[in-house]
Amino acid sequence: MLQEKLKIATSAHHDELENLMFVREIMNKTLTLEQYKTLLATNYIVHAAIESKLHDALDNEIKDSLDIENRDKLSALEQDLEEMNIPKEDLDAISFDFLLRDESNASSLGAMYVLEGATLGGNVIQKKLRANPAFEKLSLNYYNVYAQNLMPNWLTFVKVLNTSVPEADFQLAEESAVDMFQHIAQVSKAVKAIEI
Repeated sequence: MLQEKLKIATSAHHDELENLMFVREIMNKTLTLEQYKTLLATNYIVHAAIESKLHDALDNEIKDSLDIENRDKLSALEQDLEEMNIPKEDLDAISFDFLLRDESNASSLGAMYVLEGATLGGNVIQKKLRANPAFEKLSLNYYNVYAQNLMPNWLTFVKVLNTSVPEADFQLAEESAVDMFQHIAQVSKAVKAIEI
């Protein structure tokens, strides 16, 4: 199954990104609001650069199967930026060009695997953040973007991923997933180097 191949292909990149994205601090409930701002900025820049490109690259049948209009995460990130008084315009000035390997279902779904997986992990993250007194008054829109639809959305995504990409395109999906992890890591490093 493609899902398993993507998990194996991206394992080392996943571990690197966890270190960059303060997962240790999140899990032990010591994340600071400044670190949270870095996470928000990173996720916003990534989604602003790539989300619509990924969705647009899918064929109509897959868009319908995924209910693609309801997989938008950018608006939740914009709400969180506003809540933290982070000017969106400042982040929009940080330009990252995320290039898809091609505009195919395989390429898009491979990259989406990373973002949908992050959304699944967001459920754990928001629970940990809620247990951190610094976050008790925050909305955490991004980390709870699918709310009660989290598991149904993930299961639907995995089903579409595993049934829509022919084996001949598995390599392309794997490369796109690795690219996505590398892009997010680049953005994270760039955001950490600036004052938010």
